[in-house]
Amino acid sequence: MRQTQPDWTWNGPAIPDEKPPFRRIYVGRDGRVWVLVHQPGERIPEEEVDAPRDDGSPNPRPPDRWREPPAFDVFEPDGTYLGRVLAPDGFSTDPTPVFDGDRVWAVVRDELDVQYVTRFRVARAGTGDAAE
Repeated sequence: MRQTQPDWTWNGPAIPDEKPPFRRIYVGRDGRVWVLVHQPGERIPEEEVDAPRDDGSPNPRPPDRWREPPAFDVFEPDGTYLGRVLAPDGFSTDPTPVFDGDRVWAVVRDELDVQYVTRFRVARAGTGDAAE
C-alpha cells in the first residue's frame, strides 16, 4: 500500500504476533480428521510472482508475495494422533481436497499454471511420498 500511497498508515486492529493454531479442518471419507496447520511463510521468488490481475474492480488484488506450504496433522476418528503430512509442491487446498485413508485427491498446478487433479498416496515417514 505504501508503494502507491506513501503517507498511508494502518488504522485497524493490532496485527497478532503469532498465527492461529490451525487454518482449516477437513474430515476424510474414512472419518479421519485432517487439520491444516500453519507453517512458516516463505517469500515467493520475484520471478514466480504473478502479475496483478485487473478484473475491472476499483481495488484489484495485488499479487501474492508470500506462500505457506500446506501441512496437515492427521487424527483417527477416536482422536489418536497419526502424525504430520507435508504436502508436495503445487498442492492446493482450493478446491477442497478429498481425503480417504492413505489417498488424497487434490488439484495441482504444473509449470505452465495448468490445473489438474492428482491422486497422492500418503506414505509413512521414511518410506517417501508418492503421486500416482
